[in-house]
Amino acid sequence: EDNSFGTHEFLNLCEMLGCEPYISGNVGSGTVEELAKWVEYMTSEGDSPMARLRRQNGRDKAWKVKYLGVGNESWGCGGSMRPEYYADLYRRYSTYCRNYDSTRLFKIASGASDYDYNWTKVLMDRVGRGMHGLSLHYYTVTGWSGSKGSATQFDKDDYYWTLGKCREIEDVLKKHIAIMDEYDKQKHVALLLDEWGTWWDEEPGTVRGHLYQQNTLRDAFVASLSFDIFHKYTDRLKMANIAQIVNVLQSMILTKGKEMVLTPTYYVFKMYNVHQDATYIPLEGSCKIMNLEGERNQNRKLPLLSATASRDKSGKIHISMSNIDADQAQEVTINLSGTNAKKAVGEILTSSNLTDYNSFEKPDNVKLAPFKEVKVNKGVLKIKLPAKSIVTLELQ
Repeated sequence: EDNSFGTHEFLNLCEMLGCEPYISGNVGSGTVEELAKWVEYMTSEGDSPMARLRRQNGRDKAWKVKYLGVGNESWGCGGSMRPEYYADLYRRYSTYCRNYDSTRLFKIASGASDYDYNWTKVLMDRVGRGMHGLSLHYYTVTGWSGSKGSATQFDKDDYYWTLGKCREIEDVLKKHIAIMDEYDKQKHVALLLDEWGTWWDEEPGTVRGHLYQQNTLRDAFVASLSFDIFHKYTDRLKMANIAQIVNVLQSMILTKGKEMVLTPTYYVFKMYNVHQDATYIPLEGSCKIMNLEGERNQNRKLPLLSATASRDKSGKIHISMSNIDADQAQEVTINLSGTNAKKAVGEILTSSNLTDYNSFEKPDNVKLAPFKEVKVNKGVLKIKLPAKSIVTLELQ
């Protein structure tokens, strides 16, 4: 990518897709003036210098840009800063990111990496409500050796380790949220998990540094388990962006020339779409727990069943479940008291092997199928979840 895909191309694409753009300003090596003028270029509807330049470049109307990141990963590749230094920089840069005409920017400070709770504490103390949001990054990536491991060649131990590491994001979220609650009991500042997902070694034969990797059923479970966790904390967690969309890390889409393939992670996003803009319904239950022992696993405990539920605006209830067990089916019983459900319909995502993925030669190796192993009887939902499967149900 030679940077010819710039401001116009990105914001026009977001308009075409009907999605909200999220702009990340350069605080590490850019200037305050540069960022201020970029905001004006994108959002000014008047006869301002940058708006005139935008019109000369072929765009008359200002774009709708709400989300503005003031820097990115300022603790690392964005400048290797200390939180105290970055907090002052944020205050300075954000002052000049002004609201033009109808635009009201949602300014986001560059937040912590994983377990850096001090970064969150310093930002909440020194910036507080001077920011609308605070970002957080968490990758399901091994720190065990020099290699991150293959995206497609792994065993069951690797699979369970991955899901154990993935689920640890809940503890990380709870600790960052607890710090934010100390300073902001009214929850005015949003937490934005704007990078998450798996990170494996680049595929052999691809361009070094481009981070192209395949995507298996294992990655689909990382997506479903992450969603189940995110769903619990939406009173503070207001955005959760998987790190990439196309061809990089845990992508939903892989392309080669004019060809395109949908990954297992894509199908999880499609299954869970029913929960967006719906009301979260807490689920409580019990299941088998796997003890992941040894130094590598840090003695993590892995529940072999994960689930979440919601009620949409029309009143329909959707339930998503993941049977993490690689070998055994699980029977699940859910009490539906308070509903009038008579039946349930659903879809399932599974495959013969955990290592299965969709290639350009076999694009439908892992895909959705109708799910019928479910019954509703006298207010009780009974489901038989096959091994290594993800299911979303709609109660009717």
